[in-house]
Amino acid sequence: MELTVNNVYGLILRSKLMKLDEAKIVLDRWKEESKTAQSDVIKFANWLVSRKYVTEYQAKLLIKGHADGYFINSYKISEKLGTGRMGGVYKAEHETGQVVALKVLPPSKSREKNFLMRFHREAQMNMELIHPNIVRTFETGVYNGVHYMVMDYLEGETLDQFLKRCGKIPPDEACHIVYQALRGLDCIFQHGLVHRDLKPANMMLAGPILTSKVMDKTLKILDMGLGKLTKNKEPLHQVVTALNLTDEGAILGTPDYMAPEQARDARNIDIRADIYGLGCVLYHLLTGQPPFPDTNIINQIIRHQTETPKPVNQFNSKVPEGLNKIINTMLAKEPSDRYQTPEKCAQALAIFLNSGPFVAPSAPDSENKLKKYLTWLETSKTALKEKNKKEEGILYDPPSENNADQDVDSDPGNEDDYSVTFVSSMPKETDSFAFDNPEPVYKKAIRKSKPASVGALNLSRFTRNELLLLGTGIGLGALATLIGCIVALAIFSSSKKENETSPSHQMGGDGKK
Repeated sequence: MELTVNNVYGLILRSKLMKLDEAKIVLDRWKEESKTAQSDVIKFANWLVSRKYVTEYQAKLLIKGHADGYFINSYKISEKLGTGRMGGVYKAEHETGQVVALKVLPPSKSREKNFLMRFHREAQMNMELIHPNIVRTFETGVYNGVHYMVMDYLEGETLDQFLKRCGKIPPDEACHIVYQALRGLDCIFQHGLVHRDLKPANMMLAGPILTSKVMDKTLKILDMGLGKLTKNKEPLHQVVTALNLTDEGAILGTPDYMAPEQARDARNIDIRADIYGLGCVLYHLLTGQPPFPDTNIINQIIRHQTETPKPVNQFNSKVPEGLNKIINTMLAKEPSDRYQTPEKCAQALAIFLNSGPFVAPSAPDSENKLKKYLTWLETSKTALKEKNKKEEGILYDPPSENNADQDVDSDPGNEDDYSVTFVSSMPKETDSFAFDNPEPVYKKAIRKSKPASVGALNLSRFTRNELLLLGTGIGLGALATLIGCIVALAIFSSSKKENETSPSHQMGGDGKK
């Protein structure tokens, strides 16, 4: 059925976007201002948005009949920012007023163990990394079957988007960006981690896109989805040790920025592979292209192994010879010939900085909201620890050792989880709420078939392999039962035949003729 204004009003109340008293005032105001258009649902939705009672995202859900999809625990969703390989990313506001980004793994994917382990593994690693040049992850949790992680919300653009918009940039700006990336990478290194996928799409320039200079922006490293622990460090969390990250022969990373040794064996690389990746990023910033541009991935990997990139100053005459030498050291084929730590590389690059890395000052109101939010976060974690000390404040049960040898990184996907997160754009019509395709409250009646089940057992809970094992077990059980019946019938038939031919049977039941 078609929605009416009263239906939308009811959805607003059910969704808890407004309290009853506030919603009544809003409806009365609409009736007073709309006059002849009081029953027009679209105009009512647009009016709600124009008066900032709801956001465009929320309005689109309302006019489609949804009463859910506006809250995840204490976070009110205001906007869909993008979609990555494992789920959606949303802008949300916590009840303390802090604005955050929520990365959401919908129930349909959380039923896949590999997706779920990879998602929480990334969250656990990110939560250990608190640094001005790394996007911060605050917490992870589960709400109505929806697994999520909470991160910094930052305005800006990814370095990949910046390069597509600006092309090559002056040396001082390029050094300003990569120097900050090295400082963030040093934090990753100090925690015994390797990123394994440093590329422009996984780095963000925080700050207004068009109104501020590059030198006034802060670089943030994103996405530890392919990160790994180095061998000489203790595990950060049980969930990390439960994973065998890669199978032999799997190629992880992005060929444009991949170190030679990473293509050979991504399991045994160290931080020097990330330094190589940042060398490729610096080369791209200065020349407008990666060191070995090629449409054939195999050729590209081979060129990283065997070729020397063209000198940077052939593309950008402003690049000094000293900077060219630093790039050559970062891009050395052998890890032993590169800078051995991010700190050493940053020290070499620092002489080409016009000033120290800029960190945008926070507004007092923003600082107060963050402080209030962090206080709430610590309080909630403490309460959770007291409730269940085994969880240590993390809403996640690590997988058993039986799942430890699953390959969670063999299919990293083609889309970056966070590369579209911070683009300031409203959702399209196809961006409606779909954590797991919930039904809207108001819609035409459609008969739906129930999920396949055995007795009270819902088969949709199981993975494909589990269903195959279940089906095989049922089939073997049925076959064994059939064979048993055949054998029993054969024995019964043989016994009956023997009885019929025996003397006692011929003589009668008492043995007499």
